[in-house]
Amino acid sequence: MKTSRAVAILHAPGDVAGTLPELLAEQGIDLELLQVTDPLPAPETLDLLLVLGSPESAYDQSLPWLAAELAWLKRVQGYGVPTLGICFGSQILARALGGQAVRNRQAEIGWTPLQCLVRDEWQHPGPWLNFHFDTFRLPATASLLAETDLAPQAFRQGRALGVQFHPEITVSMFDTWTNYWRSSPQGQQFLATAGDLPERMRAEIGLRAADNKDNCRRLLADFLERF
Repeated sequence: MKTSRAVAILHAPGDVAGTLPELLAEQGIDLELLQVTDPLPAPETLDLLLVLGSPESAYDQSLPWLAAELAWLKRVQGYGVPTLGICFGSQILARALGGQAVRNRQAEIGWTPLQCLVRDEWQHPGPWLNFHFDTFRLPATASLLAETDLAPQAFRQGRALGVQFHPEITVSMFDTWTNYWRSSPQGQQFLATAGDLPERMRAEIGLRAADNKDNCRRLLADFLERF
């Protein structure tokens, strides 16, 4: 794919895009970061879209911005804009393409290797960092590319790719998560039962940073090459 610009949608003030700005810059692509509450660009003006994570649920219709984002994303998909959805982004992308976002049967937290189901289309077994309580159900014409025992992990439909895990994770990105957990009732409830899990996760993200960045670089290059 030949483009020099991309847009990423963030879902909370203070969110960051992890390694994505740097890795896309290596491909000659400038990444513009927008909040979901900002005016969203006209779909026909987009060359490449990334929809990133959120602590919220992609099926929570009480969110004041969710219906507008979903309607906009449906229009974006109608224009065939190459789109990468990550975690929450994969779930709302699945909805925009005719699938569902649902509560997973249990949380999936930690570094998990993937079972690659369509090897000629998906050669990115990880391990990748999963941190999710929700998941997606596939659109009718999508291909499931990878999974774990707990959840589907990657799907492709047309020019759209959704991944349940966080290929872009960095320590500074994880710090925005812990800041959210400390400042929200839902996050405080999680921390009250998490013990030293956040500290251990942060340390492991640092230890795995170089390998994970290389894995993310390959995933992005593969995604861009297909479009």
